[in-house]
Amino acid sequence: MQPTYRLFIVSAIVLAGCASRPAAETGRHLVYRDAAGKPTMQFDYPSPEFCRRVESVARRDSRCESKSAEGELQAGATLRYNPGDMLVQAHYADLASCQKANSAMARGVELATPCAAKSPAVAPGTPAQQPG
Repeated sequence: MQPTYRLFIVSAIVLAGCASRPAAETGRHLVYRDAAGKPTMQFDYPSPEFCRRVESVARRDSRCESKSAEGELQAGATLRYNPGDMLVQAHYADLASCQKANSAMARGVELATPCAAKSPAVAPGTPAQQPG
């Protein structure tokens, strides 16, 4: 075997190993991220397997993750997938992004609960502010 061909095969094997992810690393949260790595959108699917199926046809900036990015996203909605009547929680960077993303729905998807801004989280041990 020629050295160049051997190098090509070794390179292909190394790249394939780097590109594949062990099943333990995937999760049920399909997270979309911008170029800087900041989450812009997330869908919470019922299982990692379902998430991986959606990931395979989703945009390249999405990935199934085991850790939720929900805390970094400021708006949410509930989507209903039919057939199957499956409810999916969706999270967005802000209310305008949520409304824009859900202004036209894909076939078989409907808005079950409209977009709403999330309440700011109160850190554990921090007293909640009383209305003034």
